[in-house]
Amino acid sequence: MNRQMLNRRELLLCLGAATALPSYGGISQKTIDRRNASEVGEYAIGFASKIVKGDDYEHAFVVWYYSDAAGMRTVRRAAGFYPAGDVEWYNLMLGAEGSIADDARTKINEELTVLVNGDIFNQAMSVEGRYKSGHTYRLGVDDCTTFVAEVASCIP
Repeated sequence: MNRQMLNRRELLLCLGAATALPSYGGISQKTIDRRNASEVGEYAIGFASKIVKGDDYEHAFVVWYYSDAAGMRTVRRAAGFYPAGDVEWYNLMLGAEGSIADDARTKINEELTVLVNGDIFNQAMSVEGRYKSGHTYRLGVDDCTTFVAEVASCIP
């Protein structure tokens, strides 16, 4: 994958094109294997989106999949980048405080899941940490798709 950041439109087009498979349970999903070595535990990063109406994408987020310490079950956790609290529409463009929110219950319409090794997974998780600590949200410049694209840039 090219390490350049994708813009919002390119990212959403990639999600749509990469997941243009038959739908299972209402979700279009595709899996790519980028693991380069065997290791204890399994790791995957899902790049997901939800659609409000028609073909209008509203939100992109990341789904983290990993084995627990005993390796007996898979943990699924989802996170998205949002403006924090109630924000006036013009502050979405000018910049508002942003925060990572739990998207575990968000309905997924499209998902591209990439199987990765532990090192790549941990590097990608560090992106979420940077967005948690006072990152500014700017619609179209530094928003949910920017967060997803930065996580994706960790995958070689």
